[in-house]
Amino acid sequence: MKFIARKPVVRTEVYRKYGFTYVEHKPCYCPRCNHVLNAGPNFQPKYCSECGQKIDFSEVKWEEEKILEHAGRRLANE
Repeated sequence: MKFIARKPVVRTEVYRKYGFTYVEHKPCYCPRCNHVLNAGPNFQPKYCSECGQKIDFSEVKWEEEKILEHAGRRLANE
């Protein structure tokens, strides 16, 4: 039932920012279709843009991206 608000799914992911820094961030996903929600501390959509599921962000704890480490330099022939 799309009209009943559901909590978003928050996952922890690690990616390389600017190609040399590993960063941990926690994006929010739609609980119905697993589409990434464009959400943050200053903007939370009321509905999923893919499936129309109503989303409730009231219990989401927003955190800054955390820098884990800097990637070492690698040569092309290694």
